[in-house]
Amino acid sequence: MVFADYGARWKLLRKLSNLHMLGGKALEDWSQVRAVELGHMLRAMLELSQRAEPVVVPEMLTFSMANMIGQVILSRRVFETKGSESNEFKDMVVELMTTAGYFNIGDFIPSIAWLDIQGIQHGMKHLHRKFDRLLTKMMEEHTASAHERKGNPDFLDVIMANQENSTGEKLTITNIKALLLVCIVKARL
Repeated sequence: MVFADYGARWKLLRKLSNLHMLGGKALEDWSQVRAVELGHMLRAMLELSQRAEPVVVPEMLTFSMANMIGQVILSRRVFETKGSESNEFKDMVVELMTTAGYFNIGDFIPSIAWLDIQGIQHGMKHLHRKFDRLLTKMMEEHTASAHERKGNPDFLDVIMANQENSTGEKLTITNIKALLLVCIVKARL
């Protein structure tokens, strides 16, 4: 949404985000999610302290925030302490943040950028394919379980329902994946 051209699609995304995720009523509707995730975080801190393990507060806060956003967007926690899919996602987000911060000589000498001397572009393309597969899988699972959220749709349900709207603007699956990725990765920052 940040880099989208100002137009019908941008207006639609902004409207949906403000109404169903960022607006006052939406924040009030999702207050229960914040309370539940705070409880998960405090229990995890208690368990770690009882085992005499260090509690990394910034990490716990980041995971809690990401889980709150995951609940609002996907009706699921995206960072669990257990589970291979959530660990894979967490590792992918960390890899994205790390790789995005690398010094890339091709950014400063454009004439040799095509060589990809450091392999950064290749790594980012590989990571992109991994994210795409995971987001596709998450969206398929979400669509399959839509009947469970009939009276209480999450943000993805709202976006999918508005793929084609009255203004005639269409949201593609790529648009939806990009919006999900930005929302989830932004929570990690």
